[in-house]
Amino acid sequence: MSEEKPNSVKPEKHNFIKWLIPLALFIIFIIGLVLSWKQNTGSKFKQLPSLNPEQIQNAELAPDFEMLDINGNRVRLKDFRGKAVLLNFWSITCPACLMELRSLASLSEQLSGKPFALIALTSNSRGDIKEFLDETGLKLPVYFDITGEAASRYRVYYLPVSFVIDPEGRLVDKFAGAADWSDPSVITYFQKLIELYQPKKPSP
Repeated sequence: MSEEKPNSVKPEKHNFIKWLIPLALFIIFIIGLVLSWKQNTGSKFKQLPSLNPEQIQNAELAPDFEMLDINGNRVRLKDFRGKAVLLNFWSITCPACLMELRSLASLSEQLSGKPFALIALTSNSRGDIKEFLDETGLKLPVYFDITGEAASRYRVYYLPVSFVIDPEGRLVDKFAGAADWSDPSVITYFQKLIELYQPKKPSP
């Protein structure tokens, strides 16, 4: 009678363990992603600080950089001087970024006609973004950080992240994470920032 080889099942067990660890890590990643989505869904914009003209006067100038608009034209941040600017770094591969896009579009629409500019800056290709905008119907002023110069100068290590720049080009504030940019408090915030630089009407 032939003897059973005790080591004959070891390769199968080894292969099972080999695949079990990556599978467990993948499941943990998916659970974390789902929890992140639940945490960010319906999130409220954090309370905005009051605008202190003296503090703004002492703020540093926002780093200038070159970008491309949706048509491929070269634009610089300094070209937006005279307007309050919301500089938003985002990507179509970032779930949290996608959650706030409609509120960003709403903010831009509500402040249309005022000295305000939204710069939705991405490193995605123009082709991918054009297709994305066509599919979603979003009217978003998208610009492209093709070389990564802007992300480097603003030390962007995660997305989304937004920077508020006053009409004189000073870096006023920074906000990390997805937010409801269409909230009335946000509109009021930018209206006050704009008013700080409007010529005062002479008293009668």
